[in-house]
Amino acid sequence: MSTATVSAKSTPPATAGHGVNFFRVLDSEFIKFRTLLSTKILVLGTFVAIVGVAMLAALARWSIINQMTSTEGPGGQKMTPQQAAESIPAGQAFELYNLPNAGLNIGILVLGSLAVLFIASEFATGMIRSTFNAAPDRLSTFAAKAVVLVVVSYVLSIAGGALSFLLAAPMFTGMGLDLDWGTDGVLYSLLTGGLYVSGVALIGLSLGTLLKNSAGGITILVAIMFVLPFAGSFLAFVPGDFWKYVPQYLPSEAGGRFLSIGHADGILDPWQGGLIFLGYVILFLVPAMFALKKRDV
Repeated sequence: MSTATVSAKSTPPATAGHGVNFFRVLDSEFIKFRTLLSTKILVLGTFVAIVGVAMLAALARWSIINQMTSTEGPGGQKMTPQQAAESIPAGQAFELYNLPNAGLNIGILVLGSLAVLFIASEFATGMIRSTFNAAPDRLSTFAAKAVVLVVVSYVLSIAGGALSFLLAAPMFTGMGLDLDWGTDGVLYSLLTGGLYVSGVALIGLSLGTLLKNSAGGITILVAIMFVLPFAGSFLAFVPGDFWKYVPQYLPSEAGGRFLSIGHADGILDPWQGGLIFLGYVILFLVPAMFALKKRDV
């Protein structure tokens, strides 16, 4: 009896002073993310792909401007590089200030898919049960995963965009087009590009939560961000002016407009595109959190 009493007194509860809180859950999710070699390779490959695609896009823009300055106009005069750059219609994603975001589509595809896998893979393997046993408040786990994905997506997009601009700007300097960080729209496009990719990552996380299936979540994400805009382009052939304005309200089109600056007739202003894209993010986040909280795993 005395031995049992001594043991009870000398052995403090294992959880005393070490309760689960959000920061511990966040640290756990970050460890999951960074310890997988495949994830490290994927993140590094995404960074290289963002820069590589951006350089190809910059070369295409350089070629367009070079062709425009080499061709004589109706009056027999050639356009200057500045005139050629200014003649590119707004909202066509060919603006030079948007060079930091020229390779973001590959980042959207890979990081959005990675976000789906970040939670759907745990449902597939059953590890999600251990995660919820350690952190019974399921929403804290979802929030921690969201924070990890947002931070990684934002930092990776910003770093890739900054390097892309630093490498691409000298191509246009040789034409007489001076591009630097003070050029109107450059910093804005860089910062909003990170927000755009982070938003897509949250949509991917939400799809992975709702479907609990990696393949299904990635397929729907690709359909939303890449297939829908292609299908929406055919609405221009439908009789009536209403239908030609519908595609710009799709997630990818609204998000892309968010990265632009200035007003253009017939298309959304940047702040409107940003609000619409934010609405889509919330539209997926809220049902995902509700489903995670209420349904069985």
